Amino acid sequence: ALSEAHPGEDVVAISHGGSIRAAVAHALRIGPDNALHLSVQNLSLTRLERHPEGWRVVCVNELPGY
Repeated sequence: ALSEAHPGEDVVAISHGGSIRAAVAHALRIGPDNALHLSVQNLSLTRLERHPEGWRVVCVNELPGY
């Protein structure tokens, strides 16, 4: 996993919506069926933080303020 390969570092990953939904579902500890109900906007920012007790979802679908 990227987080294990880069402990204590910030990692940026650019991905498709399905992979982002899967990562958010994992962080929220919800099943794959519920992950399909998550909406991920194109070109949006989703930020996850790894902590010793687990993952924290910081933001989903954050868009730049044009």
